[in-house]
Amino acid sequence: MKKITSTLTLLIAFSLFLSAAPGDTTFIQTFDFSLGRKTKIDTFRFPDGTKKYSKVLMYYTIKCDPKGDYVQNNGIDYPCGEWDYDVFTDILQPIGVNDDGSPRYKVNRIWTYITPYGINIDKDPYMKDILNTNGWTYVFDVTDFLPLLKGDVILRDNNGQELVDIKFAFIEGTPARDIINIKQVWNSIGVVYPTHWEGYPLSKFDSIVHDTTFAIAANEKQVKLRTTVTGHFFGQGKNCAEFCKNIHNVSVNGNTIRSWDIIQQCADNAMYPQGGTWLLDRAGWCPGTEGKTNEFDLTQYVTNGKVTFDYDVETDKYGVYRITSYIVTYGDINQTDDVEASLIISPTIDPQQRRHNPSAFSPIVVIKNMGKNNLSSATITYGFEGKEPLKHQWKGNLAFLQQDTVTLSKIPDWNAIDSNTAKFYFEITLPNGKSDPTPYNNRLSSVCQKPTVINSNNFYVLMTTNKRPKETYWRITDINGNVVAAISTDSLTASKAFGTDINLPDGTYCITYYDTAEDGLGWWANRSQVGAGNSTFYYIDSNNQRKRIFALNTDFGAYYRYWFAANNFSTKKENESIDTDDTLLVYPNPAKETITIDLSNIEGDNIIVNIYDISGAKCIEQSLNGNSSNTVNINGLMPGIYMLFVRDGTNSIAKKKFIVSNN
Repeated sequence: MKKITSTLTLLIAFSLFLSAAPGDTTFIQTFDFSLGRKTKIDTFRFPDGTKKYSKVLMYYTIKCDPKGDYVQNNGIDYPCGEWDYDVFTDILQPIGVNDDGSPRYKVNRIWTYITPYGINIDKDPYMKDILNTNGWTYVFDVTDFLPLLKGDVILRDNNGQELVDIKFAFIEGTPARDIINIKQVWNSIGVVYPTHWEGYPLSKFDSIVHDTTFAIAANEKQVKLRTTVTGHFFGQGKNCAEFCKNIHNVSVNGNTIRSWDIIQQCADNAMYPQGGTWLLDRAGWCPGTEGKTNEFDLTQYVTNGKVTFDYDVETDKYGVYRITSYIVTYGDINQTDDVEASLIISPTIDPQQRRHNPSAFSPIVVIKNMGKNNLSSATITYGFEGKEPLKHQWKGNLAFLQQDTVTLSKIPDWNAIDSNTAKFYFEITLPNGKSDPTPYNNRLSSVCQKPTVINSNNFYVLMTTNKRPKETYWRITDINGNVVAAISTDSLTASKAFGTDINLPDGTYCITYYDTAEDGLGWWANRSQVGAGNSTFYYIDSNNQRKRIFALNTDFGAYYRYWFAANNFSTKKENESIDTDDTLLVYPNPAKETITIDLSNIEGDNIIVNIYDISGAKCIEQSLNGNSSNTVNINGLMPGIYMLFVRDGTNSIAKKKFIVSNN
């Protein structure tokens, strides 16, 4: 048995993800890189359960293997593994012995991870730096498994593709609600049917996963179903289950409470470029990400001390779904008005947020309501450590455990940062104007990288198209979201070079490359049909010579962004004082195909809406009718964060942030 615990001093190393808790935070080190690439089983000493913990996080870090001891049949060494395999971390509970005398376990799967296509992944400079040195860290909330993470715990991890380090952080404090129990519902671990891989065949899924009833005790005030479902194997027809669109439903007491398509977009994966077919959409997973976990609150459906629920999928004769599901019960919500600083999307060097960084535009953070009352207001203080703080007054309407992705109204002054890195923080206080009872989860900080400053006002973009010239284009936006330079696909022809001279005033900019087919400008899998283009971004020096800023890695999937400053960063945006207005209703949020903009409380004769993406580029402009509800088609927008501005002529009325989702 191994026991490695450390206290608050180790917390500094993980300040990217969390802040200090009252008393202490205990880290449990389990498997580490020294154990190599193999299935690992060992017993570790966890806290004994006498203390209360507000949250338990698992830090799962992968690295390439510098020893080069993983050799494929062709003799080529792949230090980061080869294909995309689903691997896992389990809690094993002894329940006897098998016929051969080996121990028999009840398996509780707490994490499903899909390894990236490791072939040549460390050849990219960014990936080499991360995967060969620091490692790529995932942070996964495992608080629901707290009843199983007590005392001596047997863990198993079977990642044979990369080196793995797993730590658990037990953050002391009052939880949002006390966990009473966690029980397995459906579990396909170890289930293998003839002609299929491990899992439940789609052709048999509904006969295996069917109505299940659980008794709910009087002290179990809240009930949640959590499921992780990933599709694997494929054949003819729709290529089920890995690549096919398939509608999933959860029903409770005979009524459907949610339906969604399991297919998940992979072309905006933060871990890119990879080998293989990493950018193809898949069923509930992408290479280099965790398996998708969905959660469903069943509290309101408990009747006479019980609840009955089912998980349904469309049938197909090909493919399997691997499913692990749990029902989790809790006591009452512990706090009335409570808010949490949940995540920093930008600015940060967190590799999971790579697509959004290093950004020089407005900071983007995530907040979560942890209180019983709906959260309608809060104050966010933020900026660079040691510099003048900025404030943002947040308004909205979040129910318990709902989150909001907040684009902060003012931009910190990058000109005041002397080094290439800085420490950014944000703190959220005064939920609904009241004192927060759990201040230890109100603040997050991140190390962030200063975007490039180019000492020039003259730039040049050279792009060579592939055989599909209408798919890929670029545009440059300023800090206010204005497109200041762009290339139109209408002017492009196949396999030709196009150069554009650009003059930019001093200020902050972002150049974004888009590919509507989501396969970049050059991808090995379709190169014989599509070919491969390229692009280089230059500045013009004082001698009128082109100097390269970057050469585009053409295997970028859906989009690539690069933030920079011409001589100096902009210090102020137009209309930055306009806060999100709670009189403007935008729903659903997240949205998929359309949004409704409710202007019942807004009057005007010349009202328009402008929708901008995270780079500040205008995506949609549409006229609206005042004093009514308006529908806007967003079907052409890629998944991500968008800002919506409503204007009466040139006067800004209100703005709202919303999210486009593919689920």
